[in-house]
Amino acid sequence: MRQPEVGQAIGAVLDDAVGIFKAAIASVLVLAFASALVRSLPYLYTSLSEVLSTTGVLANAGADPDRLLAVLGNLLIGVVVTWPVSIFLSLGVIIQMDHETPVATCRWQTALGLAWQRLPSLAGCLVVYASVLVAIFGSALLAGGLLVSGLPLDMPASQVMVVAGLAGMTVSLVAAVPTTVLFVYWCLALPLVATENLAAVPALRRSWRLVNGHWWRVLAVVSVAGFIVFALESLASIAGMLLVAATDGGIGVRVAAVLLNASVATVTTPLFLAALLAMLKDLSPKRGA
Repeated sequence: MRQPEVGQAIGAVLDDAVGIFKAAIASVLVLAFASALVRSLPYLYTSLSEVLSTTGVLANAGADPDRLLAVLGNLLIGVVVTWPVSIFLSLGVIIQMDHETPVATCRWQTALGLAWQRLPSLAGCLVVYASVLVAIFGSALLAGGLLVSGLPLDMPASQVMVVAGLAGMTVSLVAAVPTTVLFVYWCLALPLVATENLAAVPALRRSWRLVNGHWWRVLAVVSVAGFIVFALESLASIAGMLLVAATDGGIGVRVAAVLLNASVATVTTPLFLAALLAMLKDLSPKRGA
């Protein structure tokens, strides 16, 4: 594959991403499917069918809010457990893509072994991401809580709910700004861990340096790739939710929803990762020299 010059147009970077995706998709299918399957496992949880059921906790949220919170909490635990495993498998996908050449292919077993060697660096990046996310949203929630607690005690309950809802939306919007800024600056950290075996802090630092001065262009590339992924995976998720909601939510239905989501994510996962690799190669052209 040709080595681009630094500062390509957004369309050229996306073209390179499509090229990386096409060249490597056949070899990454095993790890891509494994990553997508693990990420889709929350659909197997009975609690999800409870939420989606027409007679479930979501429909009765007003009458039993504590149960809704408990069920959503169980789902959150499931996501927290499955996503790191999915990201680890995605690290293997990046390694396979980076090693792909017209005459050689990195086997998934080899890529998984290399990903295992990079596990401490991956864990370090995830700890930093999670810590920053908790700090940002925790601060925003604290500010929102103080705002709501200052409301007049004699305010009607309906008005309290409206104000609390608006406060929650404001908190989310305010917290989303620094979160997005940091995500863009650090979006190349995991590709750097995968391709150059950097430790967590050096990978985060180098990602920041590479993106610095190109933030808007990186945001555009990530946004385009992310929108495509979001649109396709959302359609699959909606179809799965409708399937669960229209039935008794039995194990067979939940397995079908998992497989549907995993099948779509098997394609979208390497597509997004290819966009990150293309952006990395654009900002660090000496890698391909």
